[in-house]
Amino acid sequence: MPALLLIAASGTAQRRLLEKSCADLEKKGYAAAGKGEGGEWSSLLSDNMTGGLFDEKRYIIVEAAPLLGAFPEKLSFMVAPSAAVVLVLVYESDVKSQPSKFIPKEVLARCRTVKAAEFPRWPRERQMWVAALAKELGVNVAPEGIAMIVELLEDPEEIRAQLKSLGLLKKFSAVTAADVEELCLDDGGRNLLRLLDGLCTGEIAGVLKSLGAMSKAEDLIPALVPLHNRMRLAWYAGLGRDAAAFAKALGAKDYAWRMAAQADRRYGHAAMTEFISDLIRINIEERSGAGAGWRGLEAAVIKLMGKAPGARI
Repeated sequence: MPALLLIAASGTAQRRLLEKSCADLEKKGYAAAGKGEGGEWSSLLSDNMTGGLFDEKRYIIVEAAPLLGAFPEKLSFMVAPSAAVVLVLVYESDVKSQPSKFIPKEVLARCRTVKAAEFPRWPRERQMWVAALAKELGVNVAPEGIAMIVELLEDPEEIRAQLKSLGLLKKFSAVTAADVEELCLDDGGRNLLRLLDGLCTGEIAGVLKSLGAMSKAEDLIPALVPLHNRMRLAWYAGLGRDAAAFAKALGAKDYAWRMAAQADRRYGHAAMTEFISDLIRINIEERSGAGAGWRGLEAAVIKLMGKAPGARI
């Protein structure tokens, strides 16, 4: 009787887990013996029944396993917890296509299921997840580097790939936030991040330099969204009570929240309110064709930075 190994994942995670599972089987002496899609449960199981004591150990990959349909309960006796033949069945991780939608519980109990690790929802938990993954991969990442990774990247597989690249880049020292920014962002992304952070920290020259570079290569409207999102956090940070509760309710990442809090302290709540109103106005004017373009945003930025104590603009 064959054994079933179920892969439940999507996208690049599915391919990685399939490759890893096959490599693990080969280390145990199994040889690849074919690949197919879908089919029928009855023929799949009967064609791969184990034979004598000295049969070669082998595995067969069945991609698009949902095409097999529901597992017939009358065939449950044909599945073994372990065997000389392993059927590697590839499923998706979404609710409609995962193994439990096709295979009865009593059969699942005799199968081994490999799933992609769930990516945490909250920023602090994501930082812990990235730190654990970096340790697993042998990559030394400074805390600020981990915070930057969580700020910039959402896909767990992309984070895994970038950590591997960062590990090659920095073999003898810790990966910093600057390293993450340099490797994980293109020129447009770096200019946007420097604009956001520069506004929060008061780096006037850097802000104007980023604005100039973005105005030559980027459309204005897409840039207004992340700018509004960051300044919106600063506005909530300026309410001065239950800051942690606001950050959690808004799903704010630790890095963005810390920078936004700096902006609130630098300019004050009234100035942040006025700047957010300016951003909304600029967005409306641009969409209606009556805006001043990047010059209008530059004027609003200069007005905001002029509100900082000691500013001489």
